[in-house]
Amino acid sequence: MKIAYLISHDISKNDGVTKKIKGHVDEWIKSGCKVKVFAIVPHIADSILDAQKYLLGDYLSNRLTKNKKLLTDMENFKPDCVYFRYDTWSLTLNHILKKYKSIAELNTYDLGEFYLLMKKEKTIKSILRYFIYKLLRGAILSKVAGIVGVTKEIAEHNSVSKYGKKYTFIPNGIDLNKFKTIKDGGKNDRIGLFFIGTPNQPWHGIDIIEELAVNFPQYDFHIVGIDGVSKNNIFYHGYLNDECYMEIIGKCHICIGTLALHRKNMREACPLKVREYLALGFPIIIGYDDTAFMKQQALPSYVLKIDPVKIDYKSIECFIESVKHYIVTHSEIEAVISSRSTEAERLNFIKSVSLAN
Repeated sequence: MKIAYLISHDISKNDGVTKKIKGHVDEWIKSGCKVKVFAIVPHIADSILDAQKYLLGDYLSNRLTKNKKLLTDMENFKPDCVYFRYDTWSLTLNHILKKYKSIAELNTYDLGEFYLLMKKEKTIKSILRYFIYKLLRGAILSKVAGIVGVTKEIAEHNSVSKYGKKYTFIPNGIDLNKFKTIKDGGKNDRIGLFFIGTPNQPWHGIDIIEELAVNFPQYDFHIVGIDGVSKNNIFYHGYLNDECYMEIIGKCHICIGTLALHRKNMREACPLKVREYLALGFPIIIGYDDTAFMKQQALPSYVLKIDPVKIDYKSIECFIESVKHYIVTHSEIEAVISSRSTEAERLNFIKSVSLAN
């Protein structure tokens, strides 16, 4: 089977998204599929992802003109199916959706994010942006042959299910062979908690982490990827490359995932960064239901889910004290976050869509 993977992203950063796509492609090739990645990028540069690269123009030209070189290359490849990480409507994408059986991967409840930003900005521009995005989103989802949600909640949301498309939900997985356990049991005197995120995403819950720091002066809280004022026991490190932030996380004991997902009306998630925390050996604190653990009767001892609306500080402290020296092993997490199992499930879905009438 031939699969074309379409992505509009700066793959030269070799970030979580790029690593995720490479994980998909590697597993599909191992399974005997022919895969070619078509990447629309802001600049041509090296990447860990082997891809045909097409330069991103300005916003309007990118959306309102066809990328003829990309379309010609894809036509020459003759894919049985086009798999793409959801992106804003464009004439290029519209052409692809008409010509090939396509599957959209939904990684978040995007309408919720746009609505939250609209409420935050409260401008005419943000209101127009929300409604235009909603309209164009429908133009895409109405034409796809299948939908893969990274959570059950996303795949079955009424803003998705109303299109009546064949769908499935598959949580994010990672290649555990590419991760070494770096937690050493936490030999430092001060207990450290670690979070990495992106600026201007209120659902990360940075304010909640700040509250935790105030209530737990005996612990240190390290935040990477976001600028802020460090004080007392909370330390903002801003953007760091992999090597630099690994030095910080390596000195910590527990990692923190998204804590305020409810702010964009979601309850369920499966972030790659949390899988990486686990693969590196760290117990985690999260504020949502993780898709990978939902089929289990109870969460494992190295996972704490908190209620971000009504925080139980006592239970958090008990968790921290009980797992501060605990090291999560790969054998414990293989069945729930390994890409080998998640990609076998994804390929089965892709085949079912490509073979359907």
